Amino acid sequence: MENVSGYLRRFLLSSRTITLINHEPPANTPVALSVSRPLPFEKDLPSGDLRPKVALVTLGCKVNFSETEALADNFQRAGFALVDAHGTDIPDVFVVNTCTVTHVADRKSRQMLRRVKRANPQAVVVATGCYVYTSPGEVSGLPEVDLVVKKTDEEKLVELVSERLNYELPYRPEPSRLLFAGGLSPSATAKSPALDRYRTRAMVKIQDGCNAGCAFCIVPTARGGPQSVGIQEIVEGVRLKALAGFQEVVLTGVHLGKYRAPAENGQAEGRPVRLKSLLEAVLREVDIPRLRITSLEPQDYDPTLLELWQQDRRLSRHFHLALQAGSDATLVRMRRGYNLERYARIVEQIRRELPDASITTDVIVGFPGETDQEAAETLAFARQMGYAKMHIFPYSPRAGTLAATMSDQVPEPVKKERAERLRLLSDELSQSWRQRFIGEERPVLWENNENSSDTTVWSGLTDNYIRVYASSTNLMHNHVTRARLLRLAGQGDAEGMWGEIIA
Repeated sequence: MENVSGYLRRFLLSSRTITLINHEPPANTPVALSVSRPLPFEKDLPSGDLRPKVALVTLGCKVNFSETEALADNFQRAGFALVDAHGTDIPDVFVVNTCTVTHVADRKSRQMLRRVKRANPQAVVVATGCYVYTSPGEVSGLPEVDLVVKKTDEEKLVELVSERLNYELPYRPEPSRLLFAGGLSPSATAKSPALDRYRTRAMVKIQDGCNAGCAFCIVPTARGGPQSVGIQEIVEGVRLKALAGFQEVVLTGVHLGKYRAPAENGQAEGRPVRLKSLLEAVLREVDIPRLRITSLEPQDYDPTLLELWQQDRRLSRHFHLALQAGSDATLVRMRRGYNLERYARIVEQIRRELPDASITTDVIVGFPGETDQEAAETLAFARQMGYAKMHIFPYSPRAGTLAATMSDQVPEPVKKERAERLRLLSDELSQSWRQRFIGEERPVLWENNENSSDTTVWSGLTDNYIRVYASSTNLMHNHVTRARLLRLAGQGDAEGMWGEIIA
């Protein structure tokens, strides 16, 4: 077999399409365009297929991906053919779910809108997402954009597109004000095609919006204050994903710690129902092999949450706990609402009660005013925490945020050098973390495969978020099996472990 790193890099690239990576940062972290699992595209449509063809493109965070997934469900139920934006079938409609978390994200959103219009000048190009929510006039002024869908109209996006095409909908999707699961309903499920032939996990958005007021973040301006979906609505969404064959459901939101279940009668409850009660309800009422949550914010951490992970192995043993800076002085300027002592106590509890759980994080490098001493403190604290993976982002000013107006902006060469030191540390910590599991058996949800001249290699994730590669001639897609972890493999995006599948 060829060199391991080269093989895994080729493996990863072969399965990419424009959406999100597997280790997505949360919604309020600066990100650029990223890549990941394919949507359930239809390919090589016959010439007599008269359904309008729609291609969906996502920039940004996991919340954006969950909304794109919901749109895909609704478009398919409404009689559209979902096609690959880069495939041989020419789309009649491009929907670009934009990002605005940094000025770089704005630029990439504009570039993508122009790119899809060049791909098919006759296509209807639809812009939605956070860039639209913050700058609707700017997006409307782009000559390549035919339809701008604002936050207030997002639940009607499929209908707005149909009206633009003069296409009579055979089925009108049930509105979902948060697009939590595509407006799924039991009556619609029987009429819809299989939700997925390629992916193994599905997103269910349970919450939107934020009011934390972090100095670097534009999300509250883009999405407004916190809103939550009712527990029974979420339970039903997860159940339908499970019935569709998904082996894992990811509960996602802009700020999960802000989850507060609304009262059924629309009135505020005396004692708001929080995230723990929601997880208990889903685990109690739905038979799903795996349930995962996205990122948690330290200021909202509930120490009683871990009781659920100890009681039910279906909860994936992975916690994305955003750090952003390992210096108390930097955290104060960021307005993060916690200090390093509190953060370290949370990590200590997770390590003590769930020693096999992986902890990943985000770090922003070069925040305004960051000194050499503060950067050194962040490096030392990250080493102390022993993360399984860190996502490193050089600070990028975003107009409309407090941080963009701060003095003492850090020069770009300094940011680059500090970021590189943290990336090297991340690689070191990741290697150390994975080495702990050599020789152990873990359950793996198998996702993708690549054939070479002498073998078929499958890729999947353990319950604690380690990517595993293993050879098998069997069809492993969307199956959970145990695997023995043998040795480390790959680096960067492709880092993981080689394993052997246990029947």
